[in-house]
Amino acid sequence: MNDDTVKKLALMIAANCTRNSVLEEAEQANAISQEQMTQFNHQMSNRIYTFLTYLLNKPAEEYSVMIKELSKNYPEAWALPDLDQNLINAVTQSSLPTLPH
Repeated sequence: MNDDTVKKLALMIAANCTRNSVLEEAEQANAISQEQMTQFNHQMSNRIYTFLTYLLNKPAEEYSVMIKELSKNYPEAWALPDLDQNLINAVTQSSLPTLPH
């Protein structure tokens, strides 16, 4: 995948993961500063971009090494994820283009 596309994909993922979240609520309640939120967003985007680059554009051996390293921080105490209803709703509410017959 083209590197610029991977960068844009990382930004979209990061933005959609923090939008309407507890983190965004904390920023609005002044529990964290705008500067901290900006730093967090940049860190999140960089990490997602790096992950996607290894997943999509690196040889399988390099991706495997990255997954091995990332698995060292596997969050054992976290619940397994569910599909996010807000993102699903956004997709279903958008008008999908219809194909001409």
